[in-house]
Amino acid sequence: MKVQDICTLIENFAPLTLQEDYDNAGLILGDPAAQVKAVLVCLDVSEAVLDEALEKGCTMVVSHHPLIFKGIKSITGKNPQERSLIKAIQNKIAIYAGHTNVDAVMEGVNGKICEKLNLSSTSILVPRENSQNAGAGMIGFLAHAEEENIFLNRLKEVFGCKMLRHSAFSGRKINKVAVCGGSGSEFIPAAIAAGADAYITADIKYHQFAEVDDKLLLIDAGHYETEQFTKDIFVELISKNIANFAVHSSLRERNPVFYT
Repeated sequence: MKVQDICTLIENFAPLTLQEDYDNAGLILGDPAAQVKAVLVCLDVSEAVLDEALEKGCTMVVSHHPLIFKGIKSITGKNPQERSLIKAIQNKIAIYAGHTNVDAVMEGVNGKICEKLNLSSTSILVPRENSQNAGAGMIGFLAHAEEENIFLNRLKEVFGCKMLRHSAFSGRKINKVAVCGGSGSEFIPAAIAAGADAYITADIKYHQFAEVDDKLLLIDAGHYETEQFTKDIFVELISKNIANFAVHSSLRERNPVFYT
């Protein structure tokens, strides 16, 4: 198995043409022709994750967030990003990122959230031009309408949240639910226009909670929390398509946001 084989597998599932213009998905580091002994998947590449890869004999790391997102002018080890790059280069570990392209596909980040919430009749919230099967966010229906507080308590269990930030209760029953893993506050108007009773995303600003009024229940479940299932997508994709090949989900990475 070569690095390029893993790249091709992921890109057949989520083509790089679907990534946003600002993104840097794809092979970040490594020789496409290099042999891969095993793969470690994670949300964020860090020194701890790379140490875990070495311990598990993984010569390739597949992450959700790109280790190199913006241009860098030197690699001297002055910050965690540069130290991670140096460690990966020294140990010949290839690094691949499946980011907004994996967000965009039906079976990607948001599709996995819908699966965890048992939503049915799902569709893309904001479809790409000329495509109903790719775009931003997703929307679907619960099996049964739920009271707002019951719905929020269930979300805390599904996402493993210690807390949720949300707009004021209006007494509505929650049935139609929109989701967007990671930073999706720009799609609040789309969720309202689609008639969602609740919209789950992350990185929502103060004034955005106020502006929704009682149009829907706006929920910030956390960036890490709403993207954590992306690791499952990579593990399932690789395991399903490559027989007798080791793929591991990182146990070392951690949410960089703490709650006290």
